[in-house]
Amino acid sequence: CSFAPLLRRSFTAALTEMRLLLSLLVGLAACEDWADSPALTKMWETTSSSDLDGLIQVLAQGGRDMAHARSADGRGPLFWAYEYKNSDVLALLTHLEVDETAEDADGKRPSEFFPDGEEELADFGAKASARSEDMAELLKDREDEIATYYESADDGMDEPEMAEGGVDEIDYADDEDDEDEDEDE
Repeated sequence: CSFAPLLRRSFTAALTEMRLLLSLLVGLAACEDWADSPALTKMWETTSSSDLDGLIQVLAQGGRDMAHARSADGRGPLFWAYEYKNSDVLALLTHLEVDETAEDADGKRPSEFFPDGEEELADFGAKASARSEDMAELLKDREDEIATYYESADDGMDEPEMAEGGVDEIDYADDEDDEDEDEDE
């Protein structure tokens, strides 16, 4: 039949278009959670300035999942750890199992942002590996501190003292403004 080659080409073209569409959909799904946020900005600031304590604070308060967050360009804390040669952050993120094979919007992996050569990159990775447990312990300690703080805050909440008639003893600044207005009239 003379239509067979035409049908075969149409079928092949349709398959190619479907594959392209599928790859675009998969790419969009991967980017779905990529968004800039104040927390990611803080994580970038702490990583780029070697403020390990600040990053640990963000992760302890925001949750460990923040380590996996990605900005609109697909980059996140692991990319920045390499870019700014911050081995302590790399150690912490490795402990939190952040994906080393993740790619940003341009298809680059975190280690591709390391500014020095292969030998320095290997030393950087070894240094981070050696510090991974220490960084994990620092994060755990900070999480425990925060949990203890919130537990004590919940337990230590005193009820305001009440004066006669069930009115609390809190001095409200607005009350003074009202009294001044009454005197002026």
